[in-house]
Amino acid sequence: MSQGKKVAAEIELIRAALAKQGDRLQKLPKQAIWIVHRHNGKSYRLTYQPAPISTWALHPPDSEASYLLGVIDRALNQLSDAGQDETATSYHQQLHPWCIILQLPQMQNRIVARFRRRNDADAHMRVLRQDNPPMQYSIIFDPVLEQTDVAAG
Repeated sequence: MSQGKKVAAEIELIRAALAKQGDRLQKLPKQAIWIVHRHNGKSYRLTYQPAPISTWALHPPDSEASYLLGVIDRALNQLSDAGQDETATSYHQQLHPWCIILQLPQMQNRIVARFRRRNDADAHMRVLRQDNPPMQYSIIFDPVLEQTDVAAG
């Protein structure tokens, strides 16, 4: 699936998820920016950050934006769950144990990307920090244990 088709499919899922909460999504002309109009009158700017980042960002970042990112993540997980089976996902996670996480308000975090090597994660995190200086990123090692390993231990 091309990058444009992927973003179009994701934006429809995001629009539906936000509409369930009474929020509205408005596309700005000639820009890859959408305005999220909350039911309480507050607005956020939603942008898609292309590769190597390949994630959605909300500005200004605050606790309500953190909540909205959670709603967006849950909506997008429906798309990825439909496109992949569980064994392929866990196999990918086993091969890529180094994770960059975005630290969100209220002790929440979100995995932005996974890597095989720590130095790849470090290089990617430098790019993320240059593109989004106010956001806080960390690298963690997240080994995925197989069910047989857990039962034996």
